[in-house]
Amino acid sequence: MKPMVRIFVLAALVLALVAGAWSLPAVAAAPGAKFVAYVSPQNQTAQRVTKWEIHIQARGGSWQGTMSSGGSMSLQTPKLSGIFNVRVIASGPNMPEKQLSPKPDSRADIGCNNNCTGIIGIIASPDGKDAHYWTVWDAVCTR
Repeated sequence: MKPMVRIFVLAALVLALVAGAWSLPAVAAAPGAKFVAYVSPQNQTAQRVTKWEIHIQARGGSWQGTMSSGGSMSLQTPKLSGIFNVRVIASGPNMPEKQLSPKPDSRADIGCNNNCTGIIGIIASPDGKDAHYWTVWDAVCTR
């Protein structure tokens, strides 16, 4: 994702959080890196990518978690921070199930401190035959 687009997306998410139009999930009492899935409205992604799973695994650790279109759109680690591996599997009406690659200006992994929330976004191609994901490290932090 280009730097200006990344800044715009992050600003829009922060404004939505502040306005209360979109809220982060309630956090547990113990700190830990948190992750939120975001399905972009661009290219009608919700209609073009109808099934998805985001797998997150602590690098060098045993913790892992999954967010999905049929389940939770958020995760929280047990007091962890660091760099996490990301794997996104998706499918849709015109796209067979496949592992998505990150957008060219984004990273395949995500870093997150134990007082922050990272965002993994999914965006469909204009024709709905492909999709990519992007990550925002430490998007929203407390303390």
